[in-house]
Amino acid sequence: MARIAEMEERGEISPIIRLEKSYLCNFKCTHCSAEYYMDRHLKNVIKVVDTRSKMEYEDIRNLSRQADELGLARFVITGGEPLVMKDLDDVVAAIDPEKHYVIVDSNGWFLDLERAKHLKSIGVEKIQLSLDSFVEKDHDNFRNKPGSYKRVIRAVDACLDAGLNLILSTVLVKGRAKSKEFRQMCEYATQRGFGLYVSYAKPTGSCTEHPEFVIDKEDADILRQMEKEYNVFTHMTPSYGSHKGCITVKGIITVTSTMEVTPCPYIDFSIGNLRETPLKEVLARGMRNPWLGPHRPDCLIGEDPKFIKIHTEKTAGAKFLPLPWGQGFSDEDSLYD
Repeated sequence: MARIAEMEERGEISPIIRLEKSYLCNFKCTHCSAEYYMDRHLKNVIKVVDTRSKMEYEDIRNLSRQADELGLARFVITGGEPLVMKDLDDVVAAIDPEKHYVIVDSNGWFLDLERAKHLKSIGVEKIQLSLDSFVEKDHDNFRNKPGSYKRVIRAVDACLDAGLNLILSTVLVKGRAKSKEFRQMCEYATQRGFGLYVSYAKPTGSCTEHPEFVIDKEDADILRQMEKEYNVFTHMTPSYGSHKGCITVKGIITVTSTMEVTPCPYIDFSIGNLRETPLKEVLARGMRNPWLGPHRPDCLIGEDPKFIKIHTEKTAGAKFLPLPWGQGFSDEDSLYD
């Protein structure tokens, strides 16, 4: 991790690897980017079978080894909700905390002090907790889960008491950057000494049905100014000594439950399957793609109308996501035509 800036000076990339082994979740959030990956959407699919086999521990061990050979060091276990997984300890072990910095992304419902101490003991170093409003009722309504706000606040204390590193994660919807509530959340995180990671609402997952959530340039500009005052950041914020701009492939990849690799959590086009193509080649393939590789100052899936239109049209009606290599992204079709 200390060598990320050095790697990038040599023209190498060092993305965070998001691992989606399971999409099981105890919530049904209004804004969920993984909504259409979940099994409940297959109930009405007649005579259609997803033949892609699910991720196994050996797949994770192979990915861990390949990542280590490439100098990659950061894994995020996400979903779904990782703390409902019965085999979470085994997943952490397969990643190998001796070689990798392990982060767990959680809604906080099951995260009390005892669970936080256990996660620390098995090698988890950081927790990313979701908090979508500093107003209790609004957070609970957005998460469709009464009592979830109180559970997140309890989880914040539990993580800090257990010695875990912590960041809060929140979704910025249109107009929220100007609200008193959002400023209060920024103040809360800053005063308590941890970061607030802000994810833009994007027209994917559940938000496909809520285009009114998608932010505009004014929201993004306000947030960039707030970064100077508070401990708040986005995926566009410079980090580890570099300014990647849009972090597709360069700063993050997602490995789905069927070993497909997507270039960010919100783009439902695969750049390869790790059972068929080594990680090194998948990353190189992504960097060759004209949408993903070049530096861009805007968020591809959040701010580029042309790409958003292509993404929406290609994924509409898809039975299984992400679209495999060749159907969304491909070497032959640059998507510029």
